[in-house]
Amino acid sequence: MKKFFTVSLAVAGALLLVSGSAFAFHGGGVAHCDGCHSMHSGADSGPSLQKGSDNSSTCLNCHNGAARYHVNSADGSNTNEGGDFHWVNDNGYNFNSSHDPRNPISTPVDYNNFGHNVIAADFGIEADTNLTVAPGGSFLAAELGCSSCHDPHGQAQGGTIGGAAPISVSGSYGEVPPEGTIAGNYRLLYDSNKNGFSEDAPIARANSYDGAYVQYGSGMSGWCANCHGQFYSQSASGGMHPTDVSVPGVYNSYVATGNYSGDIATAYDPLVPIERGVTTGSWDLPDPTDAATAGVGADGSSQVMCLSCHRAHASPFENALRWEYNHSEFIAEGWMMFDGSNVDLTVAAPYYKGGNIIDVADPGTGNPFTDGYGEYQRSLCNKCHVQD
Repeated sequence: MKKFFTVSLAVAGALLLVSGSAFAFHGGGVAHCDGCHSMHSGADSGPSLQKGSDNSSTCLNCHNGAARYHVNSADGSNTNEGGDFHWVNDNGYNFNSSHDPRNPISTPVDYNNFGHNVIAADFGIEADTNLTVAPGGSFLAAELGCSSCHDPHGQAQGGTIGGAAPISVSGSYGEVPPEGTIAGNYRLLYDSNKNGFSEDAPIARANSYDGAYVQYGSGMSGWCANCHGQFYSQSASGGMHPTDVSVPGVYNSYVATGNYSGDIATAYDPLVPIERGVTTGSWDLPDPTDAATAGVGADGSSQVMCLSCHRAHASPFENALRWEYNHSEFIAEGWMMFDGSNVDLTVAAPYYKGGNIIDVADPGTGNPFTDGYGEYQRSLCNKCHVQD
């Protein structure tokens, strides 16, 4: 058995550094208990002796903040693939409801509509006040938390209940589990062993704990359907945007509005991600930081998924979309919707790729992970539909 030596521990989510590899606190499976639980009840203990008044508050004890493995910043500056719960807080933002930058009409933003309103009372995040259940499903908004999607104990393929082999590696970073062991689920997402879930966790691969780059394999849309099932079934019948269908060939030729000179070798756009069709494990996906392989565009195995258009946690745009859709003709004007607010656009990250904030009006320098698009770029729906 390997022995690991702790070199530093600043917070419960700190990393163990071993032979140049970084092992996250969760490590793909159950972590050490006292990271989340008090062994003896204290005045501030939550349910199950948690170190927070509810499940999400316990998670945010480590994951609140900006950069690295944090998901709830004070300024919208997080650039991980999942997005930033900052946007589902009541920040007092306003948008320009006139859609005209010359004659703005300031209207309060409905923060209920920017992502998953997880309940974290200790951090001021409240339940959605518009919806009582998940769109396209029946999961109660009043019960939504981080642990609605993520299994804090990391059980995979039935975990200890089903007698599965032990988890030896995380399912997030591409490690191959040694014989007789299994990899954990991507980002500790629940398998179908969770009550009410019928679909197993998807396959994906992140660059590291910060999740700035992600390659997607398969199963994401079906997994989202655990809570949004009607959307998924209607996508197959034509009532919703289709998922789990082949990516149109124009994905590879489309670079930006007016520019269709793309090549498959560099066609992948992290702002419009696709699934690679990998069904085995994260280890068979490209290294997300290797532009030579991760930058390759769509082939016959590639599929459209829910996260091609949405971020999993929250975004600066309605319905947790990855780009401005409702309020501006050009995406470079999308953040004019927050006219009159206190958003600092030098810090906030409405658009980003590979952990880098991008100016969508800047045509960029040729790097597929940092490029902008141009001042007159229209909706990124055009990456697949090319109507601009």
